[in-house]
Amino acid sequence: MSLTKRRAIFVYESTRLAAQAAHTPIIPASWQERGEPFQRPFLKVIERQCSDERSHSPEELHGDWVQSYFDMGWKYGTEYNRVKKTHPDLVSYADLSKLERDKDAVFVALCEIARQWIREDEDILPNP
Repeated sequence: MSLTKRRAIFVYESTRLAAQAAHTPIIPASWQERGEPFQRPFLKVIERQCSDERSHSPEELHGDWVQSYFDMGWKYGTEYNRVKKTHPDLVSYADLSKLERDKDAVFVALCEIARQWIREDEDILPNP
């Protein structure tokens, strides 16, 4: 498994756990349940967030997330519905609830943890 994919799964699943702990209204499906149309752009975000080109702005990353959902055919809806592809968080960052803005800040922090502490196998395993 690639380094980017390991980091992506860590960030994604940790974000899910944080959402569960905070009792957010929407708990995403597990990484395994998400299809390639979702995973591909998510991997690109993680690759960028683990590079020198990373963003420290939850607002900027939320805007990128909104655009990626629009690109996948999603639209704003008052209720989350995976079949109809509607999501209530497809709004500007300023229009998000405090809980959702906090979730975006947690995402930035988890990306930084992945960048700093999830490394290539040869970097973390002793030589035989």
